[in-house]
Amino acid sequence: MNIRIPKIIFVIPLIILAAIVLGIVLDVAYTENLISMHSTNLELEEILIDDEYETIANNLYSGPFAILEDSYGIDDTLFLIGSEIPLDSNGIITFIRPDGEIDHKHPFDGSKSAVNHYFTPVSSSDLEECPKCEFFGTWAISFESQHGSTYSPINFKVISENSEKEKLQ
Repeated sequence: MNIRIPKIIFVIPLIILAAIVLGIVLDVAYTENLISMHSTNLELEEILIDDEYETIANNLYSGPFAILEDSYGIDDTLFLIGSEIPLDSNGIITFIRPDGEIDHKHPFDGSKSAVNHYFTPVSSSDLEECPKCEFFGTWAISFESQHGSTYSPINFKVISENSEKEKLQ
């Protein structure tokens, strides 16, 4: 008895074997691509985190409140912006000079409008009226919440143009 085996029986296992090998190769390539994409995403996340830490280190914002610059000179205007303040949050914003004295206060209330407050920390007339006052140095903006969220202070510097020019020379 002579049985002839058709050639197709040999071809089918070869095709199946080739498909399995191809599947393994593609799976490995896909996994390596995902790993490299994941490491790239981690690098981007680290960059974003570093930028966030830098922003926090600059301390230009606290919750919904922000200032535009971290240092001001004589007769410069500081803008304090507060937007999307929670409805239940209200209190007093206190501006504190480097000598610890309160310069002024401003209310905030989330149930009302946004805060858009501007003032000049040191004007030429301030220097004439109070020559012994300590205007130059690090100021603090503190938030005293009566209800709702609490916010960290925001710090900024007031510099004398004369002292900065002396440092440059």
